[in-house]
Amino acid sequence: MIIADFTSLDFGYIFLAALLVGFTKTSVGGVGILAVLLMALAIPGKASPGVLLPMLIVADIFAVIYYRRNCQWSILLKILPMTAVGIFIGYLIVDVIPQDVFEKVIGGIILAMLLMGLILERYKQGFAKSGLWTYIVGAIAGVVTMIANAAGPVFGIFLLQMGLNKADFVGTRSWYFLLLNIFKIPFSANLGLITAESLKLNLLFVPVIFLGAWVGFRVLKLINLVAFKWLIRVAALVAAFRLIMG
Repeated sequence: MIIADFTSLDFGYIFLAALLVGFTKTSVGGVGILAVLLMALAIPGKASPGVLLPMLIVADIFAVIYYRRNCQWSILLKILPMTAVGIFIGYLIVDVIPQDVFEKVIGGIILAMLLMGLILERYKQGFAKSGLWTYIVGAIAGVVTMIANAAGPVFGIFLLQMGLNKADFVGTRSWYFLLLNIFKIPFSANLGLITAESLKLNLLFVPVIFLGAWVGFRVLKLINLVAFKWLIRVAALVAAFRLIMG
């Protein structure tokens, strides 16, 4: 990946991805799945998750600073161990996925996350708060976040079933993704997904992430959670088919 080779359209995709990363980390979330799509459009192959990861961490830190007191640690302590296991499994999977089908894999993952979100919604009384389902969600989130940074929808819908208020929802989600994204750094670096060149690109878009985060703060109180869940699903569906069709 060489920055000088990027076109204006590529930079436009990355700009929008960075803006959405900031927005989704400080608002209800889910829109970040579009950042996965946009980054994949700008940077084909396995390099796109490596570029996106540091951007996510920057936004996570920003969100955690603001919502540091709004976190349900009892939920995180149950789900994080299995998430770590899932990340290691995802690391092994990324290593063997061919470059030329990686975008289609990301699209398939997004579709799977959409389906799992619907299952969580359908069986929210039976599964959402059970210990076993928490471990399953944690493991799956770990795998898909390592492969495609795409665990947002399923974890977001999972949290929605916990009956959290908006601040606790965002705070819990922010701490969760900050911890798992930091945990992913050595795995991504070992795979060659994070490089000196990719970090230079990240630095260029830090102000854009902050802008998106500021917008997220402003609109959080205005968002209807029920309507936003359906926006998450539609965005995930569009992103999945766009990547699969090529």
